[in-house]
Parts: sequence; structure tokens; C-alpha cells
Amino acid sequence: MEFLALSNSQILLIFISAIALVIFFLINNRSKNIPTDTEAFNYALKALVDGDKDKAYNLLREIIAKDSNNIDAFLLLGDIVREKDVNQAIKIHQTVVLRPQLNKEKKIEAHKALAKDFLCLKNNTRAEIELNNILSINSLNKWALRKLKKIATENKNWKDALKFEKKLMKIDIHHKKNDESMLNYFIAMDYKSKENKKNYIYYLEKSANAEKVYPDSAIELAHHHKEDVDLAIYYYKLYAKNFPSQRTMAYNKIENILFDNQKYDEVEELYRNILENDFDGFALNRLVDILLEKNDTSVAKELVEKFMKSNNTCHSIRLNKLKLDSGSFEVRKSISTLCNEMISDEIIK
Repeated sequence: MEFLALSNSQILLIFISAIALVIFFLINNRSKNIPTDTEAFNYALKALVDGDKDKAYNLLREIIAKDSNNIDAFLLLGDIVREKDVNQAIKIHQTVVLRPQLNKEKKIEAHKALAKDFLCLKNNTRAEIELNNILSINSLNKWALRKLKKIATENKNWKDALKFEKKLMKIDIHHKKNDESMLNYFIAMDYKSKENKKNYIYYLEKSANAEKVYPDSAIELAHHHKEDVDLAIYYYKLYAKNFPSQRTMAYNKIENILFDNQKYDEVEELYRNILENDFDGFALNRLVDILLEKNDTSVAKELVEKFMKSNNTCHSIRLNKLKLDSGSFEVRKSISTLCNEMISDEIIK
């Protein structure tokens, strides 16, 4: 009865208020389910971590559609696009660089992204421009200095490589400790380009005598002393020790030198000495092959059994056991080839 007593205007006001409350509730509830730009960006990062680049790409596009000033979204979008279309990535990253009132940190990130784009295209000239743009903002940027040094080294521009190496040593104590040998290598190569043989050798040897040897100095000295068998072998061994992933190349070089000089017994001695210090799958494989060529099958079996006791799960040891169990020359040859292809840096301490 009281409701009927209300005037039409009062009833209309109640209905309007109720509808307004429902609309407010729906909008408020919906907004809670829509992620903020920060949340969406984090979702995009998580999608990248999970390997879902398409999802990350779509999330970033949505962020940019809502906020064209979201620099982080633009930069990350360009990084994702780079894998499929480098030129499109360059366009995206250039739109960031050209924005006015961009702070220094974001400018550096944008120039860094562009440098990566051009490096991906192997356009070192354009990459160098972007890297130098970074240094014009922050002359102590280690990433830019390292990239410029790498480009200079690849181009055999030793003067610039030396310049960037000196800068890195000034600003990074750890770099100075680790790369003193590298610096001397660059100095040596600079003297080589100037045809100053005396200083070239002096600084190469100084590099090779460092506590932590820059491997290129050892290989350079090995090439220089190619007529001196003992010295060439010494520096190839030094290279193998300081660059384990390339040791098989060094061992093959040593083998060639020994064979060329008819020092056949020293090839076996080479691999025996290596295995006395550390286990090396390549050395084992080669030594077993050498022993089989000499028909020293029993010695080869003793060698393999010795390492089987240490680590019977190592594939190079197990493959060599299979090789010894076979009487077929072709099967043995195939197993040796397979073993060398599979060998990585396997060290048993």
C-alpha cells in the first residue's frame, strides 16, 4: 500500500537508481577481470618464458593499441618480430628512437635493440652507428664496447679492437683480470699489421704466458712456429688446454705435424699423456684406433676397461667397448666416426 502511495516520479527515480547500481556493478566487476597494462606486460613476459611467442605478440599489440606511449611494449614487440622479419623489427624500434622526450635509459634500450637488429642482418656498419649512439649517451656502456670490440676483431681492425679493449679494462676490474692476455694479443696483432715482427712476437708470447691464456694467441704462435715442430706442438697443446671445445682441431694439427715428420710413435704418446692427466673421449677414441692398427687389441681392451670402472655411462667409453667387441674393420671405422661426432667436453675428475 505504501508503494502504491508513491508518486510516479518517485517510482521512476527508484527504477533509475536500481539500473544505475546494476550497471555500476557490471562495469566494476568487468574492470576487475581486465588486466592492467603492467599485468598484461607481465603476462606477455611469462608467455615468452613458456615459449608461446604468438600469445606474447598478441598481448603486446593489445597494450600498444590502448597506450601508444608504452615504450617497453614496443621494444619487446620488436624483439619478438626480429626472428621472423628483421626489417619490420627495425621499423618498430626506430619509432621508439625517434620519440621526443625519451629518457636516457629508454634511448639506450632502443639503440641496443636496433644494434641487435642490424647485427642479425650482418650489417655491421649500421650496427656500429647504433652502438656508438649508445656510447654518446653513456660512454661506459660495457655491452656496446664489447660488441664494437667484437666487430673490430672480426674485421681485423686491431687498432680499434685495442682501443675498445683498453676502455673495458679501465671500467671493469674483472675484465682486466680475465682479459689481460687478450689485450696483449690485440697489441701483437696491431704490430703485425704494421710489420713490426719483434714487437708482434714479444706481445704474443706475453699473452701466451699469462695465467689465463687468450686461445687465439696460442694458435697464432703455433702458425708462426710451423717450421719448429716442438714449438708448434707446444702451442697447439696450449690452445687445446685453454679452448677445450676446439681441442680436437688442435690434436688433429699435432697428429699431422708428427706424421709429416715421421714421428709415428709420438702420436700414441700424445694421447697417452692426455689421458694420464684427465679423461678425454677424443683421446681415448684415437688411442684405441692406434692400438688396433698395431694389433695391440689386449692393451686397448685394458685401457677401455680401466675407464669403464671410472664411468661406465660415458658414451665414448661404451662405444669403444663395442668397437673392440667387433671384428669388422668397417664396423669399427663407423663406430670411431660416430664417437668423434658425439664427443663433447667430458672430463672425469
